[in-house]
Amino acid sequence: MNIFEQLVIPPSSEHIALLTVMQIISLLTFLPFAGITLGASVFSVYFNRKGKKSGNPLYTMIAKDLIDKLTVGKAAGFALGVLPMITIVLIYAQLLYGAKVISVSMLILALLVYIAAYVFIYNYKSAFQIERVIDTLKNSDVPEDVKKYESKIIYMGTRYGNWGISFMFISMFLFIASVTIAAKPGTWNSVDNVLKFLISVPVWSNYFYFLASSAAVTGGAVLYFFFEWQGGVRPGNTDYAAEVKKFAIVTALVGVMVQPLFIFVNTLLLKNTNASDGVYLFAGLALLAILIIANLLYYVYKNADVSMSGVVFFLVFVLFTFTIVKDQLTFKNAMKEQYLVLSAKAEELAKEKAGSIVQVNAADGEKIYNEKCIACHRFDQKVVGPPYQETVPKYNGDLKKLAGFIYNPVKVNPDFPAMPNQGLKQKEAEAVAKFIMDKVGKK
Repeated sequence: MNIFEQLVIPPSSEHIALLTVMQIISLLTFLPFAGITLGASVFSVYFNRKGKKSGNPLYTMIAKDLIDKLTVGKAAGFALGVLPMITIVLIYAQLLYGAKVISVSMLILALLVYIAAYVFIYNYKSAFQIERVIDTLKNSDVPEDVKKYESKIIYMGTRYGNWGISFMFISMFLFIASVTIAAKPGTWNSVDNVLKFLISVPVWSNYFYFLASSAAVTGGAVLYFFFEWQGGVRPGNTDYAAEVKKFAIVTALVGVMVQPLFIFVNTLLLKNTNASDGVYLFAGLALLAILIIANLLYYVYKNADVSMSGVVFFLVFVLFTFTIVKDQLTFKNAMKEQYLVLSAKAEELAKEKAGSIVQVNAADGEKIYNEKCIACHRFDQKVVGPPYQETVPKYNGDLKKLAGFIYNPVKVNPDFPAMPNQGLKQKEAEAVAKFIMDKVGKK
């Protein structure tokens, strides 16, 4: 069940088009960043563990640089990860309004788990930064308490890293599973709990495709940020450069080369109602981008030339764009009946609102006048206040201006006492203003 149903309204057809654009932009922000964060965390924990086991500081150095360079700052991580995911959840809540599907509830759960992953990963990153500060003190005599604190930081940092990547894997599985099921209305009734996600072939295919994309974008990001961005990381250290370059190229190449398999599987699993020329076009463009990226990575490996790293990184984002647009076209095709229902509900709601306004203006204006105004005002004679035939024409037909005076009266004419505030609501003031103007106009 859509638990947002009491908080959102059914979108109109124009609103649906806007939501679709916002959805693509949010996914283009969130998925690459989530992929880089996951890849950086996994490989940082891996190299950190390898460095501690082997006693080789080179691996520990790579681990620190991976988490430091690829996860950006906390504020940027929140803006690029958490905020787009919140936007995506809200968009799906509107597009799935009234639908009996588990997707929105699971997206909320995915969001909460992602926030937990975000906290653990940035604590892991902070642990490395504290270690670096302690390392600068080791040239002098370090108190025993500082040594114990360092051991605690290293221990907690390792645990934070493990928890962070575990929560990331779970969060992204729930996210991918939710959006996969949302694009398959035929499964809405049958897939009603998390366990049924686990036996869905399309869910696992899309999830492994995301993991492959994460490896590709992480490898591309390492090549770019470690060797081109602002002069690179640790220039002059040839052993470091060789190890990082090998790791980045292999990671990106493996991530890119396995993606065609999942594209073909996802295409074969498409139903006729989900498929369209646009879906096949963007699937083909994705395959073309994969071919170009693979050739560029081979060039970088063969010639030990990292000058094309920026191009590789850019093309990986282009690949994300093609696949996201393809998936959104698939989603749009599958949601045709749902969108018709939403448009009908939005139109019905608009008519109800319009009807309620007409009812207030037409029926309540005279009633409010007889209850609140008639004791002091007449249309053609002076009582306590001036007659409406003299005052209303001064407003030149400006209903809002007259309603504003009735809603919050101020003293205007020194020959008459100030009109007391009648405690009307804005709609009531508008209703009585309309009645008075209509009455004056007929005289």
